[in-house]
Amino acid sequence: MHTSTRLQAADFQFRQWQQGQLVSVCFDAFCPNYHELDRVGVVSPCLEDGVLDTAYALLALTTAFYDVQRARATDFFDYPQHFAFVGTGADGVCTRAVPLPPTQPHLWNAWSWLDVWPDNKWITGLPTAMGMLKQVFDHQINRLFWPSDLKPALNENPLPPYVAKMLKTSLKAVYYYQRTGLSIETSASLAFEIHPTPAATTLVQESIAQLPTAQDLAAKQTVQAVERYQLVKIDDFLDEMYGR
Repeated sequence: MHTSTRLQAADFQFRQWQQGQLVSVCFDAFCPNYHELDRVGVVSPCLEDGVLDTAYALLALTTAFYDVQRARATDFFDYPQHFAFVGTGADGVCTRAVPLPPTQPHLWNAWSWLDVWPDNKWITGLPTAMGMLKQVFDHQINRLFWPSDLKPALNENPLPPYVAKMLKTSLKAVYYYQRTGLSIETSASLAFEIHPTPAATTLVQESIAQLPTAQDLAAKQTVQAVERYQLVKIDDFLDEMYGR
């Protein structure tokens, strides 16, 4: 809960591509219909992905959650319903280096630094499109951050049709994010950028330093100056997942 004392809404500036120009927008444009009980899921095929590439969005939503608590002017001890879905294979938790045993608690320090806590919010699953989508469905996520490059493989069996029907009802928003080194279209009308202040950047740097692969990642050079997202229509996302 330490981010509640270190960040405020003004630490995040949101911008959107509109008619070929990048313009400033409010939090509500990036996160329409936000509610403090939103169940937010970050799909992170490798342990580091979500920490490196969605931390500002996650912290902005966390700050919005704490703003609601602070507005009540009462003491509180609570965490947002934010979940990390991390890929795990036969050799252990997937990372950008080597797989690691899932039983090592320090694996998750970077996520707890972003107030994804307690440990029932750290979920492992198959690092495939359907494996991750199953976890999203099982944990009733309604605001989803999904890697733009994670697509169903040709030999992947889709989840039952009822899953798509229920997700169409329950999902409020799907955001495609760019994993480091991969591209995403940023000139589309629904492309957003998040620009942090030094307070947010410092906190993310501290989170990255907790990663077990921090040394291999040369973590001091991996903090991004900006994050980019595409807000995707729910039907389009489900059509892509189901090959329609």
